[in-house]
Amino acid sequence: MPYIVGDRIRVSATFEAAGLRTDPTTVVFKFKGPAGTITTWTFGVDGQLVKDAVGVYRGDIDVTAGGTWSFRWEGTGAAQGAAQDSFTVTAANL
Repeated sequence: MPYIVGDRIRVSATFEAAGLRTDPTTVVFKFKGPAGTITTWTFGVDGQLVKDAVGVYRGDIDVTAGGTWSFRWEGTGAAQGAAQDSFTVTAANL
């Protein structure tokens, strides 16, 4: 799906243990824009992270520049795991 500067991109993660959705002890979400600045949010500390259900979390990234954006989810403790991905944003041309 093509994204453009000004979009709000919703990303989510589901954590499991033994095949069941499980809340990690700590959930951390990091993202990096094209300029290389890394932003880190921790669930329960930063209001930008939302828990939708047991083991299911989401965050919204407001994209402000064209280029590649990367993100990473990390869970510790009861549901340890990590996942990362990236997406491309097209710069505004008007």
